[in-house]
Amino acid sequence: MKRILIQAGNDPFSVPTLESTLVRNHIRGNVGNLMYTNAVYKHLYVPGKTTVQVDTTPFAELTVADAARINAECDIFVIPMANAFKKKFVRHLGILADLIKKLKVPVVVIGVGAQATLSYDTEFLAPVNSAVKRFIGAVLDHSASIGVRGEFTKRYLGELGFKDVDVIGCPSVYFRGPDFRMDNPAGRALPENARIALSTALRLANAEHASAINAAILEQYPDLTYFAQESRDLQTLYWGDTSVVGERHAPMPDLGSHPLLRSADVCVPLEPHSWIDVLKEYDFAVGTRIHGNIAALAAGTPAYVFAHDSRTLELAQYHHIPHKVLSEVPADVDVAKLYAETDYSAFNEHYDEGFQRLLAFLTKNGFENTYDHGDGGAEYDRKVAATTFTEPYRRTDDHDQADLLFRMTLLREQLVDSTAKAEKKAAAQAARIKKLETQIADQEDRISAIEAQVKGGIPGRSRGIMKRLSSK
Repeated sequence: MKRILIQAGNDPFSVPTLESTLVRNHIRGNVGNLMYTNAVYKHLYVPGKTTVQVDTTPFAELTVADAARINAECDIFVIPMANAFKKKFVRHLGILADLIKKLKVPVVVIGVGAQATLSYDTEFLAPVNSAVKRFIGAVLDHSASIGVRGEFTKRYLGELGFKDVDVIGCPSVYFRGPDFRMDNPAGRALPENARIALSTALRLANAEHASAINAAILEQYPDLTYFAQESRDLQTLYWGDTSVVGERHAPMPDLGSHPLLRSADVCVPLEPHSWIDVLKEYDFAVGTRIHGNIAALAAGTPAYVFAHDSRTLELAQYHHIPHKVLSEVPADVDVAKLYAETDYSAFNEHYDEGFQRLLAFLTKNGFENTYDHGDGGAEYDRKVAATTFTEPYRRTDDHDQADLLFRMTLLREQLVDSTAKAEKKAAAQAARIKKLETQIADQEDRISAIEAQVKGGIPGRSRGIMKRLSSK
């Protein structure tokens, strides 16, 4: 039986709570990360033929010492990734490259992508080229090919000299397996009193325009639900802040004073299954979050993507998800009109082709999949159905004594942890300074020795040499 080890924040069948999510950050900053890792798990889970385990060690904490453990635990190591080719991820790429070079088992990367501008300018990625080349080189020494999100990422890696690159999109789009089709709302009217799901990234190059769009949607549907995805969203909802009384404001909803946090129903999913279940209750999903919209698709809810960078545009184009570039979305966007324009005919037409391309990539890299070799995901779905997952977190003003005690304990631990980290950082800085001082002292000693030689030794030798030359 083949043992597969997947690098992910959480096992698909674990039940995270609000408290464990706050403490462990198993969503790795964004619950969208669990959408594609869970999907990879489902695609590769073939009961009776494979065992699939999850390695929850964060990328930043992996070291070459983990190589022996991984070699012993699995026959193949899988790394599902998203927009990893960016400045913020350079350190992680280095850590992974060092680890992979020490591994003896095959290593397969699924769904990785570049993050650049909407113009698909590869020059934007120049600062990360070295780290990407080192990482991809290490991966391709351990696998037949690398699976990327779209044509832009393939072109970028081609410019770096890599040819063994397969475009497979994001595995989360195929969460529902083969023959899935979206109901097509094109030309239809949005239901009266429609339930709208809105998602929005917090860091956007065109934040003011995005803010105007969000405000227009909220004005049209004041009862909409804002689906927040990041750890920082959860922290803001859980702890609150003083932005209202401090009269601090920001265009995106990362302060408690933002209209989306004050006026809308706000929830933060803690894992994908309950997220998808909740989205089944909605009529339309819109926004800049690619996995917020893909979660809606998995729920069968029509979604429309506002593409704001290469990563969102690349996936929307590859999978034929209805979308517009953010700058082309009117600031006073009419949601009902947008719904009538939402056409899933291309998505449905190309779904099977893309799905087979994903399966072909898995086969090329030595995997069996649950659709061609197993039960089509039935056992995975059975386990999900048998599990009671925690509902997405919604803000509340009701706090019992146990909750208040947990808040105080968590706050204290975070304060202690922050203090310890600061002290550790200060100690490391002091050690570096001491090392530099020693190196400077050594250099000063060497300079003094050279100066002594110049004043005494070298002229003396010169006279000796001249004397020998003159005697010849």
